[in-house]
Amino acid sequence: MMPGGMVSAQPRGAAGDYYQTRQSDSRYDPPPGHAHRTRRSYSGIRIDGYTAERVLVQTADATRLNGGEIEVCSEYGTIEIADSDDDRVSLRVWVNGFGEGAEQPGEAARRVIAETELRAVMTAHEGRLMVRVWHSTLGFTRPGRQPAWVNVRVLVPPRGAYHVGTIAIHGRVAVRRLTLAGATLRGAVGDKFKGIRGFLFGTELDDVLLAGNVDINNVERAIADLIALSAPIFATVRVASSCRLNAVTGGNIFIAVRPAPDLGVRALGESNGGAVRVGVYDGIARDTTPNAQFRIRRQVESIGFESKPIRCEVRAASQSGEVNVASVPAAPLAER
Repeated sequence: MMPGGMVSAQPRGAAGDYYQTRQSDSRYDPPPGHAHRTRRSYSGIRIDGYTAERVLVQTADATRLNGGEIEVCSEYGTIEIADSDDDRVSLRVWVNGFGEGAEQPGEAARRVIAETELRAVMTAHEGRLMVRVWHSTLGFTRPGRQPAWVNVRVLVPPRGAYHVGTIAIHGRVAVRRLTLAGATLRGAVGDKFKGIRGFLFGTELDDVLLAGNVDINNVERAIADLIALSAPIFATVRVASSCRLNAVTGGNIFIAVRPAPDLGVRALGESNGGAVRVGVYDGIARDTTPNAQFRIRRQVESIGFESKPIRCEVRAASQSGEVNVASVPAAPLAER
């Protein structure tokens, strides 16, 4: 399931057409609700040598809002969604252009930014904050076929629970220290730099509190030849209510679930090539056999899983990487 406000993805054309200025593969409709009063500044396009940059900053008071929805799409670039240290929502977007290969590299970098139409909308809806950020077009340099990089950081008050949706085809995604009522994260590969084999960075959940289901899939949008290189997944989570955490990629997966006396964990790890390690505190292994999709499968669950007041089911599946899932305390837990 893709984020609710997403307009259907555009089909890829011939390679020559795809790597030139075009409509974005992934776009959103504006969110529901009334426009939220914001302070907004746009830097204009600044050229520095063969690079250029434009910065959007948008802030708003969210004192009367509780939780909400955050949806961000960037085909090339970093997405970071985290907690703020006050009652304000803060959005910062850096759009970068690179003019390598052009006779006038600074002008080429400027043009690629100008051809990338950025959209950022904040609304208030039924007492909740609604944020959507996307780019309806994506610029590419001529020659060189270098895209504009759209890097997005959203900081929101850590009050209430948020539904989060992201699409990041070439770049990293990080969600930090928020309560998630649900999340749908779609990626493919990390950042690409010449001279470095493969891709850098991945998808990260950093000390988030799960109050709903989370679905991470970095294979769904990857080109078939690059599935083995799709972005790794890193997650450290706490669990507030019964939920499912699904993580699928072609690279490595590392998931740590903070244990608690009233929490039951059922964890399944699957891979076709890498080692699979699953550890659950006071857990028992279940019989698993290879299937048509994965040669290596391991499942461990807490004793009395079904009777636990809070239950978390984890599935971590990699086409070729290592899979590591753990819910183990540093010392024995005292019963509540």
